[in-house]
Amino acid sequence: MTKFPVNALSYTLSALGGFLVCLGISLITGSKEAWDNSAYFSVGIPLMCVMIFFIAYRFPVRAWRWTLAMALGQAVALLLSGNSLNLWPLAIIAMSILSLPQLLTGIIASYFGRKRLAP
Repeated sequence: MTKFPVNALSYTLSALGGFLVCLGISLITGSKEAWDNSAYFSVGIPLMCVMIFFIAYRFPVRAWRWTLAMALGQAVALLLSGNSLNLWPLAIIAMSILSLPQLLTGIIASYFGRKRLAP
C-alpha cells in the first residue's frame, strides 16, 4: 500500500475543473476562447489555482499531473466551443504558458501536503 494514495478522483476533479472554468468563461462572456476575455485572467486562473491547491494538497505526489489534467480539460473545452483545429499547436503552447500559475500553486500545495503526511 502506498503512503500517498492517488486515484481517479484527482484526475477527474482537475480535468473537470479546467473544463468547466474554460467553457463557463467562454459561454458567459461570449468569447470563442476563454483567454480572449479578461475574466479568464481575473477569475478563471485564480479559481483554477484554488482547485489545484486543494487537489495537490490532498494528493501531493507528482502534483504536476493535476495541472496537466486541468490543461487537458481546458483543451477539450476549447474544442467544444467551436474553435478551429488550425491553430491547435499554438493553443497548446499558449495553454502551457497560461498553466504556469496552477503548476506553481500545485508545487507549493504538494510541499504542504507532504509535510502533513510525514511521520
